[in-house]
Amino acid sequence: MMRELKQGEELPWTLLLNADPDRAIVATYMAKSRVFVAENGDQAILGVLVLMALPEDHHYEIMNVSVDPAHFRQGIGRSMMRFAFADIQARDTQAVIWIKTGDLTVEAIGLYESVGFKIVDVVKDYFIDHYADPIYENGQLLRNQVVMRLGQ
Repeated sequence: MMRELKQGEELPWTLLLNADPDRAIVATYMAKSRVFVAENGDQAILGVLVLMALPEDHHYEIMNVSVDPAHFRQGIGRSMMRFAFADIQARDTQAVIWIKTGDLTVEAIGLYESVGFKIVDVVKDYFIDHYADPIYENGQLLRNQVVMRLGQ
C-alpha cells in the first residue's frame, strides 16, 4: 500500500539515510517536501520516496528513494515512483520530474531508466564537493552525480 505521510508523522530515518547518508542534507529538503511510503499489511514501512516541487514552473525532483534491503527486487521502488508520478500528473499535466543519483549506483540508474528517466547530465565530483564525509559504493569512492529527467 502506498500513501503520503501526514504532517507530524515520524520520518523513516533509517531508510532515508540509506539513500543519502548525510542527515543534515536530508533535513534541509525534508521541510519543503512531500513524503510517500510503501507499507505492508502490518503498516511496517518498506520504502520511502521524497518529492519536492522546484521553484521553476512544472518542475519536481525526487530527492530520495529507498527500499528496505530485505525487500529489494520486489517492485516496491518502481511502485512508489509510479504512485508519485500519478500524483504529480493529477496536479500538473506539464510536469518535468528530475532525479539525481551517484554514477556508481548502477541498479538505481537501471530502475530509473526502466520507468522512463533519461540521463541528461553528469556533475563531476559532486559528492566530493558537497559531502563532508566520503561515500563508498561497492568499495569505490563515489564522486560523480548523474542527473536524469522524465517528461518534456
